[in-house]
Parts: sequence; C-alpha cells; structure tokens
Amino acid sequence: MPSLSSRPTIIRRSPIRRIAALLEEAKRKESIISFGGGAPSLPPPREVVEYLAKMLREEPAKAVSYTSTRGIPELRELIAQDLKKHWGVEYDPNQVLIVNGGTEGIYVALSATIEPGDEVIILDPTYLGYSEAIKLFGGKVRRLPVSVESGYQPSLEELERIISPLTKAFILLSPDNPTGRVVTEKFVRGLVDLAVKYDFWIIFDAVYKHISFGRKTPWVDAIPEARERTITINSFSKEASVPGLRIGYVTGPQEAIDAMEKIKQYISLAPSAAAQYAMIKFHEDGIKDRYLEEVVIPTYRKRRDLMYKLIKEYLPEARTVLPEGAFYFFVDMRRYLEAMNRNDEEFANRLLYRKSVVVIPGRYFGDKGKGHVRMTFVTEPEDRIEEGMRRIAAYVSSYVF
Repeated sequence: MPSLSSRPTIIRRSPIRRIAALLEEAKRKESIISFGGGAPSLPPPREVVEYLAKMLREEPAKAVSYTSTRGIPELRELIAQDLKKHWGVEYDPNQVLIVNGGTEGIYVALSATIEPGDEVIILDPTYLGYSEAIKLFGGKVRRLPVSVESGYQPSLEELERIISPLTKAFILLSPDNPTGRVVTEKFVRGLVDLAVKYDFWIIFDAVYKHISFGRKTPWVDAIPEARERTITINSFSKEASVPGLRIGYVTGPQEAIDAMEKIKQYISLAPSAAAQYAMIKFHEDGIKDRYLEEVVIPTYRKRRDLMYKLIKEYLPEARTVLPEGAFYFFVDMRRYLEAMNRNDEEFANRLLYRKSVVVIPGRYFGDKGKGHVRMTFVTEPEDRIEEGMRRIAAYVSSYVF
C-alpha cells in the first residue's frame, strides 16, 4: 500500500485509552475494581435525560440536525451568563465556541496558536494529552516540575527560569489531572504577569472547574491583563456527567475564537445538536446548580474522604495530597516499589493481573510521575473503594512484609 504520513509516528497511543479498551472487554467481570478511568459514575440529571428522550421521540430531525460550527446561539448565551454568575467574568456569546469535548478544545486551541518550533510549557506531571497534541503541531514541550512535597503547586521562579524566546504558550490545568491540585491566586497572578512580560498565550484548561471540594480555582482571564492572551477550555463531561456526548466549549479573544472556528469546521464541521439541546436544558430551571450541590459534590466528597482515609490506613508508607478538586489521588508509591523491585507500570500491570484492581501508572503523566500511581475515587461506590484498597494493601504486603 502507499506510505502513510509521518504524523502518527510523532505521537504515542494513549495508554489510558488502551486501559479503557481493556476495561470494556472486562465489563462482564464484576471482580474488577477500577480506580483507573476519569469518567463520572453518576447518571446525568434526570431532567436532562427525560428532555433528551422526549426530543428524540417527538423531534428527531431537530435532535440530529446540523448546527452552525460555532454552536447554537441559545447555548452560547446561557454559557456566557453562567460564567458571569459563577466566575464574575463577562464574555460575549460570540466569544464562545462549542466543541466536541475538551479534547477537541485542546486541539483547536493549539492549532490556532502555535507554529512548528514554538515551545509550550506544561507541568510535570499533568494530563498526558497535552504533550502529544503539541508534538503533532510541530511544537516543543518544556516541562515545569511539581512534587508531592510542595502539594503539587508550581513555582513562579522555576517557571520564569524555563521561559525562552521560543515560548509561545503555557498550559494550566486547575483543578488538575492527575494530582487534584487547585493552583493559588498568587500563582495565577504571577503567571499573567509573566505572560505579559514575555508575550505568550495562557491556555487554561478548566474542565474540572465545578468539581471542587473547597477553594475554587482562580479564573485566569478574570484578571484584565489576561483577557487578550488567554484561551479557556471547558467540558460538560465532568460537571453534567455526560462524557459520551462529547460536548464542551472554548472561550477567548474574538480573533482567537474566529480562528478556532475556522479550524473546527474542517475537523468536525459542527457539534452534536442533541448534545447541545441537552446542555441547554442543563442550564435551565436551576438544574445545573442543584445537581452539582445536591448530587455530584456530596457523592464525590464522601468517596474522596474515604479513599484518603484508606490510603493512610492501608498504605502508610505512601505519600499523597488530599485533592482540592477533580477526580484523583496521585500517590507516591516509591517506598513500596523499591522494596518490590517494580516500577509503577509493572506494578499496575501485575496489580490488575493478580488482584483485579486498575490503577494508572504515574509515568504516563510525565517523568516526575514515575514511582506514582493515579487512583480515581469517582468510578466506584464506597464498598468497592474499600475492597479495592484492601486488595492493593494485600498485594503490596505479600512483597514487602
């Protein structure tokens, strides 16, 4: 056959998607306990499900029609109102671009901002999708290390040291995947000052913005100096529990949104009509706020607190930080792994084989993640969280003691 493009060789296959495929194959095995994926385990709000079912029955043509590339105006207006209500920042609805999930948001944001050879700074560890997208566009990845000792908080001094004349963007995820960290107001203000001083973009990934168990994440472009250099990526997957609908949105300066819309039309043409109408309903009648306040946050907080207690009880030599947001614990297992003579990937593979528990190797999130594992606390109910932690402790103890 004819030769393929070199682009697929630049990037690696997502190891988390490989694990997701493995779990799909194993769904019938109730014995498998998954602390691996980052998908919500709660159903979407009942009102949204009923509305979508009714639309598909009564207005099927409308539910599956094309929409504009930028998205349905009513949804963009509701998003702008919601962001003003929760974060005090004003966007014109035309500064909102509906995308097919946060992943497409990352893709169009990078596509519109970086050239081959440009450097993009990301944290280490952080979400593994950034580095591959940067490489796909010919960019170079620079990494800013964070550690459990600092609560995974980044350093402004270290950041300024790695900024170069080639720096085009900095990607900030807060709350963070995999660490659960919420950055400080001081860091965000310092980041904006550096972006102005060295003239680079801030790509603010806020997909977990509402999954917060205390302090809210600072909103980057609520700072006036950030408005013309910040692109913010959002997703409904986590807050509305609709990951399979692939629906999110991007906000930013008008010129950037126009550029991203132009790119999106040749990638996915338009966002799903059914998903957009579902999210219109999500924003009506106080559904969103009630769902988050009465269902999502109390449920996930309870699971988070239980997993934290069990990590301390069953893995006393491990180190971690109580997550302020998002879905994950990032657990430093190096003391155990050294005794077991295993790295984090070998540990995760053998844990699945021996004890039917899924965790994600920390090395997938960057070099500084080596020796760690990511464990999500949202996919399993409390009894299975406890059973999964018992199995991990039993597996570790069989080697260490």
